Amino acid sequence: MPGASPGAAPGLQAGRNSGYPCGVTLPIRRSTYWILFGVSAAMALLALACAAVLAFRKNIPVFLIEHGIYKVFVVFGLRIPSHVLSMIDVLVLSLFSVISIAFILRSFRKTVSPEVFFFAFWLASLSFESLRLLHLLFALAGMTDSFLAVTDKLYMGVRFFGFIAVFISGLYAAGMRNEKQFSILGASAGISVALVSILPVNTGIWERTLLFRLGYSQLITGFTVAIILITIANYLVAVRMRGDRAYFYIALGIAAVTAGDFLAGRDISPLGSLVALALMAAGTFVYIYKLHSYYLWQ
Repeated sequence: MPGASPGAAPGLQAGRNSGYPCGVTLPIRRSTYWILFGVSAAMALLALACAAVLAFRKNIPVFLIEHGIYKVFVVFGLRIPSHVLSMIDVLVLSLFSVISIAFILRSFRKTVSPEVFFFAFWLASLSFESLRLLHLLFALAGMTDSFLAVTDKLYMGVRFFGFIAVFISGLYAAGMRNEKQFSILGASAGISVALVSILPVNTGIWERTLLFRLGYSQLITGFTVAIILITIANYLVAVRMRGDRAYFYIALGIAAVTAGDFLAGRDISPLGSLVALALMAAGTFVYIYKLHSYYLWQ
């Protein structure tokens, strides 16, 4: 490598080749993806375990009726209770997280993309949808509202972190060149903790998502939508800045996957969940495939 001394340490050379600072070598980046894969897999297993236990609980409809959130959807003659739809959505999002990070591990073996690096953290945050089922399981077991509120805040904290991470991926696409990725992640975690610490939880008042109703719910929805729109805009800015139409398709991919997550996380209807899954699958494939192709030739 030009400019590198013959005796330079392999890790140092990998750090230079990867576009990261010398302390974040290619092996560290791969290890980070493996850690995210392990966390996602563990949370997916938690979702499967909770769903298996809940499937044998006969008192769930009565419990949900008492809290005013029970509904039955009829699709092609099939009756799907609202909590079953929630369980399906949670399982799909958790497994989607695992599969998508595995796709990143397979695709980005020697190529580096800061956009994908932060996108992977957002993908990992999807697996924490399993906390929704855990919340219901704790409630059925008689846990206190205060304990359940902690579960809700943990869930929201992780979701805030995930959306901030995907927002940062858009900043890198638009031209940000800060190489201290882990410092940025630490700051993002701090912001998420600060946001969730001031977030009130209306204990005892349930939403169809199997969580308590959160205070400032309209502000949270506005915050989420704003992050999604700004992120899409940043990827569209990248089309002009980088002079490559690949980023137009990458922008479409990030739009599809974030819109799909927005739908799936609200358990609107079986049709809405199917549309969400299709958007997320197509969007993630386009996003990762196009970014891999772009960075492969840089």
